[in-house]
Amino acid sequence: MFGANSRERMGGTNRSRGPACSRRASTESARAGRAARSLCLALGVSALALAASGCRVSETDVKRWETTQRGPHKLVAVITHDKYPLELRTEAAMSLIRMPARGGVRHGIKFLVERYKDEDGEDRDGALGQLSEETRRQLVDRLVPLLVEELKPPPPARTPEGRLPPDLTVPYKDAGFALLIHEPPLVSNDATKAELKSALMHWAQTGFEDRVENGSQQYGLEQMMRTLGSDSVKILPGLVNENTARIDRIASLIKDIGDEPTKLEMSKALVVLADKYNSKEWLETQTKVVKEHNAKNNVKADDTQVAAQVDKIQERRLTEEVFPAMKKIAGRPSIEWLIRYSGDAGKPGERRKLSLAALEGNLDKNNKDELERIFAIARNNDSPDAVRDGAFRRMGEFPKEWFVPKLYTLGDPPKWKVRWVAFEIILSTMTLKQIPEFMGHLPRTAGTKMGMTEPLSYAGVIRDKMDGEAKAKLDAILPFLNSKELGPKLVALSWFWAGKKADVHYVQSHADDSAPLPKCEKDDDCSWQCDVPKAGNPKETEARELKTVGEFVKYCLVPNMDK
Repeated sequence: MFGANSRERMGGTNRSRGPACSRRASTESARAGRAARSLCLALGVSALALAASGCRVSETDVKRWETTQRGPHKLVAVITHDKYPLELRTEAAMSLIRMPARGGVRHGIKFLVERYKDEDGEDRDGALGQLSEETRRQLVDRLVPLLVEELKPPPPARTPEGRLPPDLTVPYKDAGFALLIHEPPLVSNDATKAELKSALMHWAQTGFEDRVENGSQQYGLEQMMRTLGSDSVKILPGLVNENTARIDRIASLIKDIGDEPTKLEMSKALVVLADKYNSKEWLETQTKVVKEHNAKNNVKADDTQVAAQVDKIQERRLTEEVFPAMKKIAGRPSIEWLIRYSGDAGKPGERRKLSLAALEGNLDKNNKDELERIFAIARNNDSPDAVRDGAFRRMGEFPKEWFVPKLYTLGDPPKWKVRWVAFEIILSTMTLKQIPEFMGHLPRTAGTKMGMTEPLSYAGVIRDKMDGEAKAKLDAILPFLNSKELGPKLVALSWFWAGKKADVHYVQSHADDSAPLPKCEKDDDCSWQCDVPKAGNPKETEARELKTVGEFVKYCLVPNMDK
């Protein structure tokens, strides 16, 4: 791209790197000027011109080289040569930063700060890295105030179509950040470093939503803020409102690098926003907006349909924006709000479930009152199943000795699935030695509702998830095959579901067990049935309702023990 064989116009004259530059001087004075001639060669100036003019370079030359093919190499030569005044060398550094993109890529930072290939194809440190420590300090001290000034403008306003025009401050931001993070350090003056860091933070916080989306940056805004640290995100909670488009990214930044006061402010801001979305005023405003949108687009909708449209907007704002952000940030204000919302019977069940999911990992595990509030949701017979399931999961995050006794109180609820979910959570915390304790809480007779999936599920946890050898598990289960109580017996029998043919003898003796299975109403969804071969056509199957333990063994267990 920046080839050594290119030709350029310099000072209005087309001069080549020809014989005049390669002619040997025979005097000692010519030898003394060899270093100067080398610089002029890099700049495309003949040795004769060097002798006549001393290879003078002006600010006009420097700016012109921003757009020429070999310009970057010439600018590096100016920056690194001691014969030029610091003012000109600083201007050359700014020219590298301003240099337009070539092939869609801005190369200036490579030549100034990072690494680049010289005209011979060799890797070289950026121009600043080639300077002595003192010279570099002086140049950087002059350069940073210029960058700071260029960083002050806010991002340009979006077009009516929502497009974002080019942000002309981006090259200066990228250069400033490159200076700040370079190792070994290029900014050695503490005051200069503080000035640059402050300017970069101000840039990041001004027009955050537009700048975080700007893909033209060499260093992303989030990357820069994570490097700058907690001070860079202090103002972000104040940006949160109903018009904020990237709440998720704000929450992620504050979660990862914010200090505790900033996280608390973000938690409060999210509560304010959530209350806004649930307010009568917001709903009325959105209803008006939706009606205007429908009229403009010739959409016919009655009041019920408009209300459904508004409800969808509210749902998206809460479940896709606020709840995920609250989960990331946590904080007492958000946690309290989520608990209240999840326990509000007037809110949609799906949103209550998602509010409980947002509490995952954020509850105070040492707070018994918090456990009680979650348990109140779980034991409420009016709570939708999905909400109760979420409450059970959150209970499982508290100490076992706290929540297990509470879950055992749900041994005979109006909905048998409530016990199933609660007891499966209990069982997942136990060891083989505790199986007798668990069995003692199961339904004793067919008078308690119990679906076929319940004992099969408990048996699966013991067989597949509990620690221990298969022989030890079998030994723990076998005593309950002959239990006088129905629940333990059904769990023990279910342990052999899809088992080995060699184990059929364990269950075969129960094929004539006439003990009745639990009976349920149709709405209870706890029937006992298996697919069995059709009479007269064994290649096809049909569902068979089971009435006794023996039928469960004969038609369900034994046919599935074929390994």
